[in-house]
Amino acid sequence: MNNTNGKLLLINLIMLLSVTFTMRASTNMLMTVVPVFTKYVIDADVLFVGLTATLYGIGAMISNVLINGRINIEKTPRVIAFFLLVMTVGIFFYVLSNNIYEVLILSTVTGLSMGVVQPLLMTVTNVIAPKDKRDKYIAAYTASLSLSLIFGVIMEGLIVSSINIRYAFLIFLFISLASTVLMFSLSTKIKMNLKKRDRLTFKEIIKKASYSLKQGKVLFALFGNIAYAFPFILLITYGSIMGKEYNGINPDIFFYLLALFYGVSFTARLILSFKSVKNHEVLMYASFAATIIGYLLLGIDAGIVMFIGALLILGFPHGAIYPTASYYIASSVDIEDLNVVYSVFVLIMDIIAFMIPFAFGLISTLYNIRMAIYITAIPMILLLMASVLFNVRDNRAIKKSAVAQKN
Repeated sequence: MNNTNGKLLLINLIMLLSVTFTMRASTNMLMTVVPVFTKYVIDADVLFVGLTATLYGIGAMISNVLINGRINIEKTPRVIAFFLLVMTVGIFFYVLSNNIYEVLILSTVTGLSMGVVQPLLMTVTNVIAPKDKRDKYIAAYTASLSLSLIFGVIMEGLIVSSINIRYAFLIFLFISLASTVLMFSLSTKIKMNLKKRDRLTFKEIIKKASYSLKQGKVLFALFGNIAYAFPFILLITYGSIMGKEYNGINPDIFFYLLALFYGVSFTARLILSFKSVKNHEVLMYASFAATIIGYLLLGIDAGIVMFIGALLILGFPHGAIYPTASYYIASSVDIEDLNVVYSVFVLIMDIIAFMIPFAFGLISTLYNIRMAIYITAIPMILLLMASVLFNVRDNRAIKKSAVAQKN
């Protein structure tokens, strides 16, 4: 690679990470502030708090079904820019919202935007990355996500404690607008130099998705990511309410504590950006163990120290599972099919993402939040066990194939 191409690649990467940073700060604001806004400003029931997250997930799911898999990969940057604009407009209307029905509609619209933007940004990262540095580029992308989450929750804490919750939407409106402008600029610079193809039919999308879901490493990545969705969705949707009701932690303080969680995640992803991982499987298994321990600790009513300890433990798998899972997926499919595969991956995550908060809210209404943790821990652990089994089975198949080729 000559110096000119190297500099251009670096500029594109920096701009892409800047888009990622501002985009994720905005989407995380929506995922964490909207529940607080719904509960303490709109004064809605806990079940509606969960419904905002559910509709956010449904909007993202619609994107993955109807939009993402049909996008020609060379048009990906422009599509991302357009849907960032949609998200910015949605945030503007949150500033003006006054009832739960407006909030629910806006949750669906902004979810629709995120359902397009996040998987397609991952595609762009993979396309511009040199093949031998793909895992580091993915780690850098996810480190940018984590850094933006730290920035976002600290900003949210300052806004909620010194101004009021509604102003969070107004301030993050400009952050989302910056993301939109950056992406429109980047879309004119990035050249997706891949083989052009006709737009895929829905049947072809299903066929490619079905094939990808038969790959052992893809299933390993998918089930591990789904399992981690349980503690993550609990924290961003109900964490502030849980902290307030069980540990006497005000929402603004909870946002600062959430920064500790994202701080551990960022540290893990930053290390992965610079240090090559010798054994991705060991990293995934360690993350699974931390997920189970941290999630169960959240259910122990032992005060703020235990709550903080659980957040710190859960920060590690948040930092490690997503980039490692993304690496496995990118290594298992053709790069021209990444939009389809990542969209299916995120689609399944979206389905889980809208089911978990609704189920959690329902169990919490019938019993309490801590009981909901222990009940939902059962499917989470089963998913992790399934993930490990898929990986073990795939490893055995690879070994058998190697032996057969030698013979």
